[in-house]
Amino acid sequence: MGAVLSVVWGWLSPGTQVGAVTFPEEGSLGPEADVPDKTTGLTLRHRTAIYRTWDLVRPNPKLHGINLFLTMFQEEPVLQTRFKGFAGKSIEELKNSKRLAAHGTTVVMAITAMVDNLEDVSVLVELLKNTGANHRDRGVPKGDFELLAPVLVRFLKDNLGSAWSPVAEEAWTQAMKVINAVIFTSYDA
Repeated sequence: MGAVLSVVWGWLSPGTQVGAVTFPEEGSLGPEADVPDKTTGLTLRHRTAIYRTWDLVRPNPKLHGINLFLTMFQEEPVLQTRFKGFAGKSIEELKNSKRLAAHGTTVVMAITAMVDNLEDVSVLVELLKNTGANHRDRGVPKGDFELLAPVLVRFLKDNLGSAWSPVAEEAWTQAMKVINAVIFTSYDA
């Protein structure tokens, strides 16, 4: 896996463009690199780290979705009980579950949409409010999002190897705080 990541990371070298995002040289982020966005608190340096790390996940949403959920169920077993189709199943059974593959893919694609809209905060907020309302309406406890946030950060850290950095950890931790805060507004409405 490390070899694959180093090839992909080389592809995402500074100055290259992926979709609508151009990754600047680390030293050339300019004087605004560490100025936090007034809504998200994320700086240009943070957003760049999020784009770079998520673009390593983006090419295989099914694989990463399955593995994220397996990690989540192992670290926070109560979350597995929230899913009728996954409750009581072993990790081995879940590895081959088409239902888990579909749900994991959906979640990774939802995170992708959030990452893709970091620069358009109004769209990002709408995506998050919709996610919150959808989960609230299905009876998902608000606290489940608080359990998920550190699992996602650890999952990325454990799977991205040398592509992970202290800035990436800071960025994703801050992003998850913002994500949860906006999602919670749907619960509190």
